[in-house]
Amino acid sequence: MAKLAPSLVRARVTIDARWPNRDRASDGWIGDPAHQGRTSDHNPNGRAMVDALDIDMYGGPNQVHRPTIVAAGILHPAVNYVIHDWRIYQANDMFRPRDYNGINPHAGHCHYSIRQTTTAEGDPTPWSILAAFPAWPMLRKGMTGTKPRQLQAYLNAWGASLACDGELGSLTDQAIRAYQEHHGLAVDGLVGPLTRGKLFS
Repeated sequence: MAKLAPSLVRARVTIDARWPNRDRASDGWIGDPAHQGRTSDHNPNGRAMVDALDIDMYGGPNQVHRPTIVAAGILHPAVNYVIHDWRIYQANDMFRPRDYNGINPHAGHCHYSIRQTTTAEGDPTPWSILAAFPAWPMLRKGMTGTKPRQLQAYLNAWGASLACDGELGSLTDQAIRAYQEHHGLAVDGLVGPLTRGKLFS
């Protein structure tokens, strides 16, 4: 009998705990007949494991925070690619978004595919930003590490096109400033409480 990979079960459980009254109409994991007729991570592999999960992005009295759903997929070490709203974010491209031209644009849901390995399927890494927004200090140009990479993932989820490399360099600084300008914030390249508040709103 087919099973959803445990790492993706953990993602779904974390999402449901945070947004218990969300819409689940577009949720899915096991392939329907359309998926079964082609190669798809929604189809069980040789271990009877399904390595893909779709998450509804709209509806319900307690809607998910869509940028967080996308960013969480970008940041989790088991994930191979994420698709949402005509964009695909691939691990082998440092999750820099590209245009997606597949059959389904994934406009109403977000798709996670993990790597087809037992390590990825059993990865115990928590889906931490699905549980709660990340806590950041003031982020600024020149910083490196996990928190700048989280910022890059959020910026990409909001429409930027960055390599998620954890380096808050010139391109990320430009993306911050473009985001601030678009949202009516002071354009200073500093990610403090006001910019964080918009990213998490």
